[in-house]
Amino acid sequence: MVGRALREILPEAVYLSSQDADLSNPDEASKVFEDIRPSHVIHLAASLGGVKANENRNVEFFTNNLRIDTNVLRAAVAHKTQRFLGVLSGCAYAFYPDRITSEEDLHEGLPFAGNLGYGYAKRVLDVHCRLIHQQHGLDFGTVTPVTMFGPHDNFDLEEGHVIGALIHKCLIAKETSGTFDIWGDGSAVRQFVYAADVAGVLAELLDRKETGSIIIAPDEGISIKTLAEKVAATIHFDGLIQYDDSRPVGLQKKIMHSKRFSEIFPAFPFTTLDESLAVTVQWFRESLANTLTGAAES
Repeated sequence: MVGRALREILPEAVYLSSQDADLSNPDEASKVFEDIRPSHVIHLAASLGGVKANENRNVEFFTNNLRIDTNVLRAAVAHKTQRFLGVLSGCAYAFYPDRITSEEDLHEGLPFAGNLGYGYAKRVLDVHCRLIHQQHGLDFGTVTPVTMFGPHDNFDLEEGHVIGALIHKCLIAKETSGTFDIWGDGSAVRQFVYAADVAGVLAELLDRKETGSIIIAPDEGISIKTLAEKVAATIHFDGLIQYDDSRPVGLQKKIMHSKRFSEIFPAFPFTTLDESLAVTVQWFRESLANTLTGAAES
């Protein structure tokens, strides 16, 4: 998702996928750096899954991500990469009911048990980057976007990300004249950031020397109820939005705030939620139409 958005901003860069190399293999990771010899790297590669996968395979997500990140960082140092940005996840942080989480909390407490393996591996990536900066003087740092969404997101009804799954649910409700069903009572507060905005931040940070970790959070969050209403308005769904408070929703508030971002980017032009939702809904509708057309033609 972010990689695709970066292509629009940095079209001349080299982009790799899991089809190009298995970065959990140290020899393949080294060969990538030997062949390309990049001076700047944005590291998005990760082994990850949905809620159920994380719960059932915490050990695998921990060890796989440690391998990937260690191999990539070792190769980057060996080939004298000067600028490296590792992308973390909000699940690397612990969240607190009585206060907002900031960069200073990255290595405090434990991540949520359900994704402890993946979350802690991302913490290790941050520590590794800090140590490389200290020992080798290279400009290695990390960024942590809040929950991302946008075109090419995961829209699966069960394993999809929050906004992707809500969009899919609402489209089905509109097409079937059914109800738009929401887990919980809608009061939980979450933060979201448009993937294209994250790509813009990463592209700008490539030309800077900031190290350490930086949170990317455009606002103070939105309740799931308000978000569901915005999704419904974007899709022009005027049916019943039904909340099921018997369903688990996790923490009431998951809010992150950056003490560094506004200093580095005092006026970053984040895309409004309404505008980014409209683009995302349109993309997903077109994607569904193309899928149905392809199935019919085959």
